Amino acid sequence: MVIVMIVTVSVSGVVFPSPSPEEKDAGYWERLMRQEVKEALNIRQNHGVAKNIILFIGDGMGVTVNTAGRILKGQKAGRSGEEGYLAWERFPNSALLKTYLLDRQVADSAGSATAYLCGVKANYETLGVTGRVRTDDCYSSRQGANRVDSILKWAQDAGKDTGLVTTTQVTHATPAGLYAKTAQRKWMCDTLAKKEGGGKCKDIARQLVEDSPGKDMKVVLGGGRQMMGAPLEPSYTSCRRGDGRNLVEEWRQEKERQGEMTTYVTNTGELLNIDVNTTDNLIGLFAENTLPYHLDREEGSQGTPSLLQMTQAALAILSKGPRGFFLMVEAGHVDKGLHQNKAVKALEEVVQLDEAVSMALTTLNLEDTLILVTADHSHSLTLNGYPPRADHSHKLTLNEYPLRCNNIFGVSNLKDVTDELPHSTLMFSMGQGYNYTWNGTKVVRRNLTGVDTTHKEFQFPAAIPTTTWGPAHGGEDVSVHATGPMSHLFHRVHEQAYVAHVMAYSACLGPYLHDCPRPVTTPPPSPPSSPPTHHNNNHNINHTFSNQSVLEEQHSNQHNVTDHSAGGRGDTLNFTEDESHQTDDNIL
Repeated sequence: MVIVMIVTVSVSGVVFPSPSPEEKDAGYWERLMRQEVKEALNIRQNHGVAKNIILFIGDGMGVTVNTAGRILKGQKAGRSGEEGYLAWERFPNSALLKTYLLDRQVADSAGSATAYLCGVKANYETLGVTGRVRTDDCYSSRQGANRVDSILKWAQDAGKDTGLVTTTQVTHATPAGLYAKTAQRKWMCDTLAKKEGGGKCKDIARQLVEDSPGKDMKVVLGGGRQMMGAPLEPSYTSCRRGDGRNLVEEWRQEKERQGEMTTYVTNTGELLNIDVNTTDNLIGLFAENTLPYHLDREEGSQGTPSLLQMTQAALAILSKGPRGFFLMVEAGHVDKGLHQNKAVKALEEVVQLDEAVSMALTTLNLEDTLILVTADHSHSLTLNGYPPRADHSHKLTLNEYPLRCNNIFGVSNLKDVTDELPHSTLMFSMGQGYNYTWNGTKVVRRNLTGVDTTHKEFQFPAAIPTTTWGPAHGGEDVSVHATGPMSHLFHRVHEQAYVAHVMAYSACLGPYLHDCPRPVTTPPPSPPSSPPTHHNNNHNINHTFSNQSVLEEQHSNQHNVTDHSAGGRGDTLNFTEDESHQTDDNIL
């Protein structure tokens, strides 16, 4: 058991100001809203055929998590945060997705992955199979009629290069939804598949390297060396291979038998120095199990790459294909941090996803690339209690700080709270942050006075105690944000399975290979909206690729996006990463 001590310090003096003094005036809002109306009136639909598709998944990134991540992004830049945007929140098309499973009101990551990747609703903990397969039903999962193909297979059938990036194991539920067909997401290695499945169902790691479409991917980046039989250290994991096979080496050898150059990397330095020109296939496993949180990772050459660096490397390889590509990128530790009620770590993963999406927007041709950002399910996080939003024009006295502090990880002490104890802005309905006692008369919650709730290991309060990976998900709809060809098909509340169908229709793949008609006259498409002209940002990142190697990220004040969507004119857009009011092991 690891006991984490949280240092007790006061964080009440941290105040993030509103960036716009003029926001108190009605004229400010009229100007701002008129600009939004004008943007909406100028939206043009892109009816082109997508050459490339990138699907970004924030695992567990429900609407509340998205909002809190937006605030954190702004506060990291010294602003109040609420007025800003995450990169995908400026996309021209958004909708809501219903995430329920056929047998559960609240989804896990496996059943939901089957929906948005394969286009069918399924059951709890199953992957790549229909609703006729119940959890742990090995026999039914082996029947051909119960198996379904994914967007990965459809893209490969069309000659596109494909890949995945994840901060979890490459055999974990979300990435496995691309290639695995199984009645149990936990069967990531042979030992668990034999123990729980009777030995007749192939484990997920073997499906990745032995079966299509997994074995035909060009890029696989994430964690899970032990599931793949390629451990570099004897650390414990719940799923070690028992057959003695090194599936990474087998995958590499098979690729080379096909005459393709394959590069295998295990740390940041090796990833950043790959030769893009000579590398046909790239596999990177950077941890025995899952990757560390971004706040915990070692940033040196021997450490673990960031989500941004892995996404950049994947695009460098996949962009070489003449027929385009499909790439899925998962920020898996959003979910992990929320399960542990460690909101500081979880929301930092949202910010990292924002950087990866921003990089993709500056790298790719938005005319022929469909970019989606969504979540597989929500979580039980709440943002509550009338926390203050700091007034930039009001000089705070020492006594006012506790009432005016607006740190997203902070606490409030409001008079209507009947136990007269401070409460955190962020709380969970379920999880490990449960901390209540009985004083002989009544139930008493933890007193947060003097507790550093901004510490990365702090577990925010939860109403119901659970195990580490207990039932902490949320069942409300999740948002989906889209830009690129046919992105306007997202327009209301949809079933989650609709995502796979929109991706397929956009690129004329799979079930829409010969059924994806377009209007005769195609109006110029609309890129992600630019910020109001008085908005700037000092926290932007510009990324470029080299034909020789993947380069380190380079910082600049503004993304210069070449917009090829307006009739191929090559117009330049000013797309900021944060457009605010001013200067700106089985996780379920």
